[in-house]
Order: sequence, then C-alpha cells, then structure tokens
Amino acid sequence: MSAVLHYVVQMALPSLLGVLLWGIFYPVRKRRRESRGISVGSGREKALFLLFLYTAGLFALTLTPAGFWDAVLQGKPPHLPPAFRGSVNLIPIRQSWALLRYYVRNGLWDAVWVNFPGNVIMFLPFGLFSGLLSDRPRWWKSTLVTFGVSLFIECFQLLVSRGTDVDDLILNTIGGLLGHGCFLLLRRMDPGLVRRCGKTQKGSI
Repeated sequence: MSAVLHYVVQMALPSLLGVLLWGIFYPVRKRRRESRGISVGSGREKALFLLFLYTAGLFALTLTPAGFWDAVLQGKPPHLPPAFRGSVNLIPIRQSWALLRYYVRNGLWDAVWVNFPGNVIMFLPFGLFSGLLSDRPRWWKSTLVTFGVSLFIECFQLLVSRGTDVDDLILNTIGGLLGHGCFLLLRRMDPGLVRRCGKTQKGSI
C-alpha cells in the first residue's frame, strides 16, 4: 500500500491545476447554460469540481516521464528522455500474466496492487462521473469515455518513453464499466444525490 500512497502524493500538487481550470471555465459553463435555458442541480458543479481535480492529478501522473514527479518533489531537475524509447505491448494478457507470476514469486505485492487492481480502480471515477453527469446515462457511454481517456494516455506515453500496454487499456476500460456500476448503485441508494447532479430544461417537469 506504500506504493499507492506514493502515487497519491504525486497526484496531489498537480490536482490544483484542475481546481484552476474548473474555476476558469465555470463562468463559461454558466453563461452557456443560461443562454440555453438550462438549470442544474446544486451538486453538479461539486461533481465537476471533483472530476477536474482527479483528472488533472491522473494526467500529471500518467503523461509525464517515469520518475518525473519524484524528482520534482525532491527539488531535482527531472529527466526528460527522448520520445518513442518506451516498451510497447500489443498482445493481450500474455505479458501481464508473466509479470504477475514474477511479482507473486518474488513477493512484490505493491507492484501487483498498482499494476492490476490499481489500473482498474484508477479509472472507476470516469465511469462513475460519466453516469452522474450524463443527460442519459448508459453503460456503453461510460465505457466508451473511459476507453477514450485510456487510449489517449497510452498513445501519449509513447512521446514520454513510458510503457504502452494494451493490457492497461483493457484494465482501465473494465474500471470504467465498474464505475458505471457504482453509479447505478449510487442512483439506487441515493436518487436525490443523482438528481442534484443533473440538469433540466427550464419549465420541464
């Protein structure tokens, strides 16, 4: 779990950029809603705030070279490698299975957690917020959004010489689907909260 905490710490500072972007675009979103006659629930901007916060932290963690934030937090200049020097795996499952067996055999449980359950859990918020903020939430929309975000990250990582892995894409997408399941559970347990995160045309029932 120490590795997970390590990544959380690395995400914390860049997340503040998400707060800044949320604040910059808030007046734009407000004017757009008013021009279209749309009203929103009291929880919608709070949900968007959390989404901006999380996405900024995740992008900062995944779109920078390996070790970048370790160096920054230690006050050292980060190493910026040439592009397209990272590994690329386009064969599903085989390499991850070999890696999992190696981790288990050597007792590297932090690595198991980060690379497998971690890759699923890390993308749960995209499935959850896709359902929460969508006018017509559907499981395939949440899954498609998560797939798109993950695909962008995996492709961009070629430019910063990090590993690009189809298994990460699969695990991330599963996370988005499970995130939509969390949304369905939340809607069943607290429908009022889901309504407060929605939007309606003024005058509609």
